[in-house]
Amino acid sequence: MRDVFRLKKLSVGELISFLIPLFIYWIVLVLKIPYSLTQYLYRFSFGLFLLVLLLYYLSFRAPGSYKVVAGFGLTMLLFGLALSYKWTSGYSDNGVIGGLLPYKDAKNYYLGANLILSSLPLVDAVNATWRPLFPGFLSTLLLLTGQNLKIALALLVGLTGCGCYLTTKQIQNSVGAAPASLYGTLLFFYVQPFIGFTVSEMAGFLFGCFAFLLLWQAAGNLKLFDLILGLVTLMVAVSARAGAFFIFPFLVLWAGWVFRKTKRFSIPVAGIAAVTILCSYLLVNTVYSRLIGIPPGAAFGNFSWELYGQIHGGTGWHQAIQDLGTTNSTIVYRAAFQYFVKHPFSLVIGAAKSYRDFFLPDLNSVFVFTFTHPGDWPNLLLWAPTIFLLGWGLVKVFKNIKFNHAGLMAAGFIGTLISIPFLPPIDGGGRFYASTIPFLFIIPAIALGWSQEWSEQNTALDKPLYNAVFFPRVGSIILLVLILIVPISAYYLYTPASLNAPVCPDKQNAFTIKVNPGSYLDLISQGTNSCGLTPDICLSEFKKNGTENNIDDFYQELLILTQPSRTVTRIIPTVNLIDSNFHYFVVADPGLSLVPAGQLVSGCASEIRTKNQSIYQIESLMLLGK
Repeated sequence: MRDVFRLKKLSVGELISFLIPLFIYWIVLVLKIPYSLTQYLYRFSFGLFLLVLLLYYLSFRAPGSYKVVAGFGLTMLLFGLALSYKWTSGYSDNGVIGGLLPYKDAKNYYLGANLILSSLPLVDAVNATWRPLFPGFLSTLLLLTGQNLKIALALLVGLTGCGCYLTTKQIQNSVGAAPASLYGTLLFFYVQPFIGFTVSEMAGFLFGCFAFLLLWQAAGNLKLFDLILGLVTLMVAVSARAGAFFIFPFLVLWAGWVFRKTKRFSIPVAGIAAVTILCSYLLVNTVYSRLIGIPPGAAFGNFSWELYGQIHGGTGWHQAIQDLGTTNSTIVYRAAFQYFVKHPFSLVIGAAKSYRDFFLPDLNSVFVFTFTHPGDWPNLLLWAPTIFLLGWGLVKVFKNIKFNHAGLMAAGFIGTLISIPFLPPIDGGGRFYASTIPFLFIIPAIALGWSQEWSEQNTALDKPLYNAVFFPRVGSIILLVLILIVPISAYYLYTPASLNAPVCPDKQNAFTIKVNPGSYLDLISQGTNSCGLTPDICLSEFKKNGTENNIDDFYQELLILTQPSRTVTRIIPTVNLIDSNFHYFVVADPGLSLVPAGQLVSGCASEIRTKNQSIYQIESLMLLGK
């Protein structure tokens, strides 16, 4: 066991160097930093990219142990400030309400997590049934935080920041400061748009970073334990955010070649890798789903729509629903096959469009350097060198393909490249690649640091990352327990309470809900109470920073409910325990005094229907207790 985890005593200085960045992260979230400052850090810009690139380079050039404080501190500061903007501005769009509450697709994952914690089957939470691993992981974070959504989100973002830094630090240990600086910058700006949202991309990215760490480590130390754990972690990552599954066959070939010793190829090790991949796939996509109440065949249920769109020449997932008027996967697959038999070349057109969208600087590209109007021309100054480095990095990788790490990078790139037609960017941009993005971005990064032939004897590539505290093995095992074991345990250990529905007047709906701390939003009128940090958001900022107010009738109804005479209007996204349906409950003064955090309340509500989501306006309340 000691050899597996390489236990080593931490010095006080090392411990402090790890704790300071974490302290900085939480301080940023606690402080009410004006969003007029943080607004420059929550989205990509040409100047910010160059600044982050420079700061990473300087941090990795810092002397001694200060490298960790500087690099880790910079990473956690960036993630913290991006999240802080959401929490102080009341930002709203089609994924988040007031910078905190999940909406639309993100809502389904939150609903799934709540259903797991209530021992209710994930039937109507569409995205949760397709990708149940993320709601499972979110349910664990909610369980650990007393179902406090705000703190759970902070943990999710913080863990993602840790994964981003650890991966970047390993590259710095291996090939130097310049490659690591570009690598870390590309990783941050890839995940930046998802910070603050309860979406599966966060989990895919997090687990993908740890999987890359383990496989990179296995390439250096040739430990079978790292290979197996890395493949399991990567399968969880790709299943949490459905992504480039074709990477796995090439990793099997790579494993057999790397562990060959004196042979040309190790069939036993390749077999172990293949069995690991197959067993972990069945575990996380079949057994896991069944154990939390998801019906068979629901996982990846929307893939049929994407395939249909590709076979029709890359028209997008919506084409299936538009043509067939159904979401039944069996019907969609059948229609797709019939069309392919008649028009096989149409799939080639769809694939060509996918490669175009993936690499060119458009909104659907995997790179953040978009060029959609003439004012975006500075982004071309970043996109063009990155594409050049990608090409040059590939030349260096295949020139040195006999070395273990070069083989890993080649396997990752080829697997991703072949997956692109089956993950069409038209259906979601670059977010499909969250789980394998570390395997792609290493290629342009390595072009900056691979100036000579590698040697397995005198390279630093097998240098351990850290000792046991931040070691990839320990982190990966903990994350696997949190995403696979804890949600199933919570699902079966919770005993739902027997509830009696209150009698409500005609046209009102009975409900029983639990209002959890940090899991609601209070919209506060100007000058009446302190506001400016979630869950207490100033109504004026909520109106000002709502990007969908003019086009989404859900937001329009919320604004109508925040009448000027009301001091505070509370929005509570939760499951009605009477019928297991999810709603946004809205209550205003003086009813707030009857909705204490952490306790059950029952009552009656009027339903306000909108195109995307119903709102339950609470008319009466009764406290039930914990």
